[in-house]
Amino acid sequence: MPAKLDLTLIPLHRRDGQDHPYLPGLHAAAAPRRAARGRGEDRLVLHLSVPVELNLGSDAQISLLQDMAAGYFRTPGAVTSALREQVERLNSYLLQRNQGAAPGQPPAAALLSVMMLREERLTLAQCGPVQAFQLGDSIRHYYDPQGAGRGLGLGQQAQMRFYQFDLQPGELVLSLAQLPSGWGESTLSGASQAELGALCRRLLDEAGEQLAAALLTVQPGAGALQQMTIADLQPAASVAAPMPAPQPNAEVAPSEAETSLSDTSPLAPQPVPSAWEAVEVPGESEPIQAAAPTPPAPAEVKFERETPKIDLRGQISERAAAFSERVLPPIRHFLERILPEEPIFNLPPRVMGLIALLVPIAVVILVAVVYLQFGREQLYINYLERAQAAAAIAAASGNPAEVRQAWEGVVYYAERAAHYEEDQATAFDLLAQASAALDEMDVIRRLEFMPILSQPLPRETEITRMAATNNEIYLLDGASGNVLRVFLTGDGGMGGYQLDANFRCGPGQYGGFIVSALVDLALLPRGNAAGAEIIAMDANGNVLFCAQGQAPSAQTLAPPDNHWGAPRAMRVANGNLYILDPQTNAVWLYTGEDHAFGEAPRFFFGAEVPSLRDTLDIAVYGSDIYLLGADGRMVSCTLGSSASNPTTCENPAIYTDIRPSFSNGVQLEGANFEQLRISEPPQPAVFMLDPVARAVYRLSLTLSLDTQFRSLNDLPPGLATAFAVTPNRAILLAIANDVYIGFLPSE
Repeated sequence: MPAKLDLTLIPLHRRDGQDHPYLPGLHAAAAPRRAARGRGEDRLVLHLSVPVELNLGSDAQISLLQDMAAGYFRTPGAVTSALREQVERLNSYLLQRNQGAAPGQPPAAALLSVMMLREERLTLAQCGPVQAFQLGDSIRHYYDPQGAGRGLGLGQQAQMRFYQFDLQPGELVLSLAQLPSGWGESTLSGASQAELGALCRRLLDEAGEQLAAALLTVQPGAGALQQMTIADLQPAASVAAPMPAPQPNAEVAPSEAETSLSDTSPLAPQPVPSAWEAVEVPGESEPIQAAAPTPPAPAEVKFERETPKIDLRGQISERAAAFSERVLPPIRHFLERILPEEPIFNLPPRVMGLIALLVPIAVVILVAVVYLQFGREQLYINYLERAQAAAAIAAASGNPAEVRQAWEGVVYYAERAAHYEEDQATAFDLLAQASAALDEMDVIRRLEFMPILSQPLPRETEITRMAATNNEIYLLDGASGNVLRVFLTGDGGMGGYQLDANFRCGPGQYGGFIVSALVDLALLPRGNAAGAEIIAMDANGNVLFCAQGQAPSAQTLAPPDNHWGAPRAMRVANGNLYILDPQTNAVWLYTGEDHAFGEAPRFFFGAEVPSLRDTLDIAVYGSDIYLLGADGRMVSCTLGSSASNPTTCENPAIYTDIRPSFSNGVQLEGANFEQLRISEPPQPAVFMLDPVARAVYRLSLTLSLDTQFRSLNDLPPGLATAFAVTPNRAILLAIANDVYIGFLPSE
């Protein structure tokens, strides 16, 4: 059972050289009592940075973030999907504000960082060029301005970058929108060992005039989420006195209001104006002030200092007396006017107090009964009528953008209608119709994905790469650096594969050299000289040849002239070995008789060398290679045969997007690609994994989008960490410590 962690959130806010105890746009929330299935242990931290042009006061920002948190906790399913849904809602709202800005005013982007912790696993989502640091024994920097996009409020779709990693007690996570110019290498060094108050003071003082950051500390505990200010970390005695360990002074206590999202909330999804509904941008009651406002603490977070020896009984008596003095005289005066003479009205004070308590309760019960009898039915009718009207617009319109917008409106209103009616058949029929229409527009095919293992792999397994035949699957465990083998025992569906406990392929001492943790693997054709099934590579240019029932054999590849940097990916094709080394900006080509690869490598490129610094993966087909960048851009190159016929590249290559209202470009809108494969003939195609959507995209060899394959059934939460396409046309997805299979339709 994983240990629970206590989280403490500390705002670090300095503006024009002045420190402030609170940070506008920072909100923390724990799961409410009635959270959706799977959300009960989640803790959520939202950090929103809003430019002045959007004219959103601090109260409005907190309201938006509270609604986002409530929406997240009431949404079941995958963490990334639930977060994406809430971010898309916020993006739509900010887009409307930009569209309603004064003529000539350029649109402004808001930046968002989201941290969600479940047990010890943290999911980090970034929208825009925001930054995060994981501060422990080492410092890890999470920053991808290309993958995270420009921010929110600029387009119809929000671009997001997800990370997932484990936190250990004593570690810290620092989130900020802009890195202060005053910070240097020493600012964050030793942060996890520093005293917390001193660390916060260092971060503020070295930042200079401006800082807007959130510091999250992690300690063993019971899973609490609390918030502190810099002042809470200062010692009560003189400076010379030893500083006590900081104690939590406020715990997030989610209110019942967080469990549902108000339809009148400013963040409630509102489609872009169309023929079937007008949109009104909500106004703000609080203007932006020149000085940084000091917002009140969020409603669900209360800051109270510990006071010893609280007289609870005395406090209750005092509050009861004050309540009676305030409430009983108006009630007595009211009853005196409507009841008969004074002798009849002469009631004891205790009875009057009871009346004062029961009357509000009776009113609440009456309102609830009326709502349950009439309000829910009326809300159901209203939402259903809106969904039907949107469906009519979708059927009548010939504009692809309007059709998409209308079907999205059907989904939204049909889902809400189903929430208010037990007999949901009509709403669900509309929802199914709209979902099918949107899938068709987005060229989505739904496959039923089934777990293939009779039992999941150990929980700590991190499947980072896969290679598969029709009967075997080789899994690279990124946590241990070993390759695992599972083999087919049944029909390939539920429980059809089992783990080969005798297969060995991993780091260790091999003769006179050491193979470190493996970083990638590739299949070898049967009957090769080594008698191996796969070849695997570490980050130092060492390779292992592994096969069932045999001890691995190791080989050190002849290094390039400029030595190895950090090899990341490998492929075997055409009898050659291709190795991607982004650190040295190279792809190395090894040839060799019968896959021995004993010769010195050839540099793949000629005079034209693309930048490979952020390249994630490589695929090979014939004389062509495909290089996938972290921002989703592709570089395609054709190997030259001589100096007169040099290697040429299309950099970046252009995607052809066949979806209505989408355009061709160097990126596929809405996709976050991380891995790349090319399927075998007779129908070779480019397959790419979107780990966030748990989707596999299929494109032609000329990068024309053909199909998105997504799951028809619910998959467990988490990112898809690896994928493979088998020769018999099945897609394998790795999620957490399990593998799922979906069979491609025959075409």
